[in-house]
Amino acid sequence: MRQRKNTKGRKRKKSGRLHTTPPPAPRRAPWALISGLIVCLVIAGVFLSWFLPAASARPEEAEPSSDSPEAQAAPAESTLEEEVAALKKEEMDLARHVLGEFPESEGSCMLMGDLYARHGDSTEAVKFWEKSVEINPKNFYAWRNMGRIALEKEQFDQAVKLLRTALEIRPDAAELRSDIGKALMDSGKYGEAITELEREIDVFPSSFTAHFQLAEAYRRQKEYDKAIEHYEQTIRLEPEHRHAHYGLAMVHARMGQRDKAQAHLAVFRKLRDKVDSVYSMRQRSYREDLASVRASVIKTYLDAERLYRDSGRTAKAEELLNRAYGLDPNNTRCLERLASLYYTSRRAAKALECFEKIARIDPNNPISYLNIGHVATRLKLFEKAERAFRKTIALAPNNPVGYRELARFYLRTNTNVVQAHGLAQKAIGLEKSAETYFLLGWAADVNGDRAGALQAMEQAIKLQPSNREYRRIYERIKQRD
Repeated sequence: MRQRKNTKGRKRKKSGRLHTTPPPAPRRAPWALISGLIVCLVIAGVFLSWFLPAASARPEEAEPSSDSPEAQAAPAESTLEEEVAALKKEEMDLARHVLGEFPESEGSCMLMGDLYARHGDSTEAVKFWEKSVEINPKNFYAWRNMGRIALEKEQFDQAVKLLRTALEIRPDAAELRSDIGKALMDSGKYGEAITELEREIDVFPSSFTAHFQLAEAYRRQKEYDKAIEHYEQTIRLEPEHRHAHYGLAMVHARMGQRDKAQAHLAVFRKLRDKVDSVYSMRQRSYREDLASVRASVIKTYLDAERLYRDSGRTAKAEELLNRAYGLDPNNTRCLERLASLYYTSRRAAKALECFEKIARIDPNNPISYLNIGHVATRLKLFEKAERAFRKTIALAPNNPVGYRELARFYLRTNTNVVQAHGLAQKAIGLEKSAETYFLLGWAADVNGDRAGALQAMEQAIKLQPSNREYRRIYERIKQRD
């Protein structure tokens, strides 16, 4: 046993490592070591006495000149290129691992499909989206994504079929009829396209995309007056929509209105040159590619996190979120998801830290202050909660939520109950919802206004008749002497 320890000691000494307590050795070994050490020190002293003066006498050799091969380091792009490649590999490894852990999950199939789509491989993307709808035929996003890929590939009949399937699942989806209208129009079915686009505008009157598509359809049908109407509406909704100006130039030219045609053509050229100028100034470097790839990797981490959290694996979900946050500490989506995870796992203090970071990153976002108020209330940090709710109101004075939540805070803490009643009335003026009427009834009851409380509660029940809590409190107030 002792002989083996001596052998280990000799190996460590040979590798250059020092040991404060060397293993036992024969009695003669320490004197040999001391002698060897003295010899080494003497040699080192002679070497340094020769080398240091020589080095100081030739300062020009301290670092290579700018023309030397040593000074010409690899350009920054190569390092960034390597980082891009490493991130892409990390993303693909993660996606494959998730797919291996959740092989029959529509979520993992969507994750893989979305990843391939972001990296330009639509063929592989569609394979995974098709698998996801085999698992869940009501997967709206998969049908919509496949429809848009078919539209890009000019497979118009297939695009219409896929997009209509998505529309059946979610009839109120924005821009979907615009996509169907474009596919119909590009296949020459202008009448059908007009029908779809008019329906889109009925549901979403502020959709400049639908107005522009409809103008294009009317122009091709030679219904120029209607085309002008919708081109102009497009520009009202989106003033720098250069293609709408070009469409107006074409229509006015066809109608013999040369001055108007020239005016819109001039605007079109100005807007086109502006876009081209911005594009030409953009540095197409690896740095930009790195930013887009990093955003893609973060998206994959967030998608994976949702799968693990839904399956109850909170620790793994937290690990993924922390990695995503590490890639971009200013990504508020990562912080929101971390805050949600901390809050639901009873770590409210850490959730509050995340929401406060979000507020520092985006100080004009009222939702972050609203969340700070809720979490601070749970932690009994009442001054901080009140400040946060007041900040919510200051940032969004026309939104009822700030007034409502500050009123709720005062009622729960039994402070400023008179002010709570005023805040609830302010919220009612902005939104006549069941929740707001309930809050007004609560505030009226606390302030001794029994008639006002009953009236407000009746309105809450009328708007939400299935809410048992509203009915229970209403009956309790009604039966009170």
